[in-house]
Amino acid sequence: MKKGQGTRDKGQNMGAGCEVRSAKRGAEFGVRGAKALTACAILVALSLLVGCSGLKLPKIAVPTVAVSGTVFEAGVLEDKPVAGAWVVINGSAPAYTDSSGRFVVNVPVTSTSGQIIQVAVSVAKHGYMARLIEDRFIRTDAPTDIGEIYLVPAPNTSSLKGRVVDKTTGRGIPNAEVIFLGDLTLRVRTAADGSFLLSGIMPNSGSFKVHARHPDFLTIFDLQTGRNYQNVTVRSGDENVNFVTLELYPLGTPALIAGQVVNAETLEPIAGATVTLGGKQATTDAEGKFSIQNAPTGQQTLRVEHPSFLTFNENLLVNGDPLTVFLFPPGSLPSLPFTISGKVTLQGETNHSGVRVEARRKLDGTVVDVAITNIEGNYALWVPPGTYLVRASREGFVSDEREVIVRKGVAVTNVNFTLARMEGVP
Repeated sequence: MKKGQGTRDKGQNMGAGCEVRSAKRGAEFGVRGAKALTACAILVALSLLVGCSGLKLPKIAVPTVAVSGTVFEAGVLEDKPVAGAWVVINGSAPAYTDSSGRFVVNVPVTSTSGQIIQVAVSVAKHGYMARLIEDRFIRTDAPTDIGEIYLVPAPNTSSLKGRVVDKTTGRGIPNAEVIFLGDLTLRVRTAADGSFLLSGIMPNSGSFKVHARHPDFLTIFDLQTGRNYQNVTVRSGDENVNFVTLELYPLGTPALIAGQVVNAETLEPIAGATVTLGGKQATTDAEGKFSIQNAPTGQQTLRVEHPSFLTFNENLLVNGDPLTVFLFPPGSLPSLPFTISGKVTLQGETNHSGVRVEARRKLDGTVVDVAITNIEGNYALWVPPGTYLVRASREGFVSDEREVIVRKGVAVTNVNFTLARMEGVP
């Protein structure tokens, strides 16, 4: 998918949409797979040492760097510090703001070589909207102050505390993303022990769906049905009355994998296509949909064949997310690297990164691709021919949307936006 970088943002939590990805593009989230595999290999080797020789497992010292900042209440004439706010950065141990709204978090880093890295900052407190900020940058070799973070007051809302754990070991999973679907979508990342805090839940009681994601785990909670959410009952009150444990299966666990095969030019479903995943097969129904029980997960080769279309054969990450496969008719032009591109300008800013740009099919509202702008505000999307609503949004700014028609073999460029800052947001 597209790569993007961002910078600081302030203001209201605008929520997060669901994203439908082309199977061809696989899935990316957080740390890269190669680094995760390297870490796993080290742990396995150490485990073998323990089992074979009775050696004590040495403690692995993970380097950290101090990251500080200040949490304020949004929408007031003067900056009002928020005390007691929960702050987690890139799977760190949680920290809490002091009476002046200040926090210092020891953030784990892979090296202290002086790189500048992008971090995910989770902030929550009962009575305020929880926030996940993914456009701040820190140095890995020196303390960094990431500036001000603004929380929007949310009276008469509830909070939920919980933990994301490995289903097979019970161990907490750090830096997993938790997505809560209420009147507003709330997102945070877990701390070093897998714990999390969600605040600003509306309505303040009822049954809600919660998703959890981590690059080393499946997004599925039920291996037999492919259910990718957990129902959570929330009572009116703070995190002391609401708690949930979310159990994730490690990547590689066989599970039901579902998806749809569509015509890349018309977006119509393709019936009768043969889908092969890890030696298991399924045939698409009249709606182009398929499901494979006990399918292998992780990096797998997906092959989709139909006599009237070019064969799709790609290696991709199978993690439980629904797979959408686009098949091209014979004689189609080669796939373009992108089909929609442009620039987003943030009014009054010199750094235009961190804007979410999504393309939704006008016909049914399905999100087909998403990009995040870089520092210059540039973005690029890949979608098949059709009519789309392209929307640019970022917290603290007024969103903008426009209709874009993509035709076969032609990229639409200069789909540009200028976003104005919301009134009352610093």
